[in-house]
Amino acid sequence: MISVVIPFFRAGVYLGDAIDSVLSQTEKEWELILVDNNASDDTRQVAEKYARNNSDRVRIVHEPQQGNAFARNQGIMHARGEFVAFLDDDDIMYPDRLHLQKTALEKRPEASLSYGLIDRVSQDNQKILSPSADSSPFMHFIRCSLPVQECIRLDFPDIPPSALFFSKKILLKTGMFDVHLTPFFLEDTDFCMRLYQSGPFVQIEKPVIRFRMPSSDFLKKKRKKTLDRYRIIQNQDYFYSKVVNHIRHKKVFDNMEVQKSLSAWRARWLKEIGMSFLGLKDGVLFARSLFIRSLFENPNDISTLKHFFRSYQSYGKRFFKYGDTQLLDEKMPPEITSSFFKNLFTGKHSCEFCPSSR
Repeated sequence: MISVVIPFFRAGVYLGDAIDSVLSQTEKEWELILVDNNASDDTRQVAEKYARNNSDRVRIVHEPQQGNAFARNQGIMHARGEFVAFLDDDDIMYPDRLHLQKTALEKRPEASLSYGLIDRVSQDNQKILSPSADSSPFMHFIRCSLPVQECIRLDFPDIPPSALFFSKKILLKTGMFDVHLTPFFLEDTDFCMRLYQSGPFVQIEKPVIRFRMPSSDFLKKKRKKTLDRYRIIQNQDYFYSKVVNHIRHKKVFDNMEVQKSLSAWRARWLKEIGMSFLGLKDGVLFARSLFIRSLFENPNDISTLKHFFRSYQSYGKRFFKYGDTQLLDEKMPPEITSSFFKNLFTGKHSCEFCPSSR
């Protein structure tokens, strides 16, 4: 049997489309676990209606700790099936999704996960914007030679959660979602990285999911008061440290190819964090210091210089270009200081969200 897990939060009526796509599967041996992760009232009403009308196959469980990792882990723990498939609350399965992915894993017992292509569609699900899109690769080590890649296995596809399908028993080797990466951001990348260490991924060469491309207004509604700039950066630093520790364990940390890849990775993230601070009234000095560090790591990135010069524009122009209305803070969070930045991406992560600090 396949356990389909849909965590739900603020999808509203879109949750009904997601559930209908499960009910329409050609594969008949499945159960559906809806994980209420502090959902909005309108979204919860949709879930309750389907659970009431399909009580033999649809269950609601509750996860009060906010975040994708907590919600997905709760769904996994309640799963009765041999296989687990995820679906986000605003995405849609094609009718043969479960059958195709189950068959693919059964044919390749050495594989740790199966996934398929994705049709990116308009929010109203009426138009395919990007057909048969493949999952993006984890880019940072893609230039490493084959012997290095075979050692570190960091060339994995970074798969959207709605396309994930795996045997539940693989989690005995890899563990579940890392709840440090809360409320979301990088939890799926981390999960894919760990599964990839245990076996290859099998790709279905056809779309299995319709992935809604949300409007900015829908994102604001869905993520209002859920994003915290400081926590996101801590998650980035934490994940970077996990990868560094993985590379050290493989005894190739001093390899020149690996060092160049780490430097390019640091440069990119330092630049992107700096860009986010340009949208804050008091974030300019921090942004400039991050751009300078980014240029030190990658002097050939002309775009970093472009963003550095834009830091001298007025706040109105900067906010129009860089402001993010999904984030909670309009001013620099007090936890973010110069010393905080000095320890960023050194590979020696420690913060109050780490399990050892709780």
